[in-house]
Amino acid sequence: EKGKEDEQNRWSIAPNVAPVYYGSLGQGSSLDQQFNENAKSGDINMSYGIIGAYAISKKLKIRAGINRLNLNQITSEVFTFTGTESLARGTNSLDENISFKNGGQTVSLMSSKILDRASTPEIFNTKTTGDIDQRFGFIEVPLELEYRVLNKTFGINVIGGFSTFFLNENEIYADIDGTSTFIGEANNINGTSFSANFGLGLDYSLSKQWNINLEPKFKYQINTFN
Repeated sequence: EKGKEDEQNRWSIAPNVAPVYYGSLGQGSSLDQQFNENAKSGDINMSYGIIGAYAISKKLKIRAGINRLNLNQITSEVFTFTGTESLARGTNSLDENISFKNGGQTVSLMSSKILDRASTPEIFNTKTTGDIDQRFGFIEVPLELEYRVLNKTFGINVIGGFSTFFLNENEIYADIDGTSTFIGEANNINGTSFSANFGLGLDYSLSKQWNINLEPKFKYQINTFN
């Protein structure tokens, strides 16, 4: 009976929810190299899911789970042209990494950073810039090891591992005349990608069955884009 109880106590399962920020360590752009120098930012999005763990020893656990994850990146200072304006700009101003909705090319995007305002046509001097909002959605499957540094009512853990991401949302919105408009999707995102994960876990034991846990974590995504 004692052996059965010990085996059951090795298993744990818990829901999790987290605010997530997505950003880049460099100045590159996944949309097009003309946007490399443009300012980029991201919203605080949410991830939620469930995770299970098995205690290999008193200090070491292996854990796996499944999460629903939303991310986005906003590229600022972009000119958007539509209709006859788009056709007048020519195909060179269209982004090769975007599949426009309905297969059309009635929208063209151009970075204001690559223009010399003093020598550009008047249309650029009178037109205001906007944003491109690239939104991603993934199903994340993490596999991690958790090492217990402090094992008391208040615990500290070091966490490391990797995640597999399965793409399930891919949308691009552009600021057209002050309104965020869906224009298509990125065609250079891989359906499956990975990340290297590292974090620190802080938990407080409420009882033998319940604890509250805070885990700030850094994830470096690999192979997300072609």
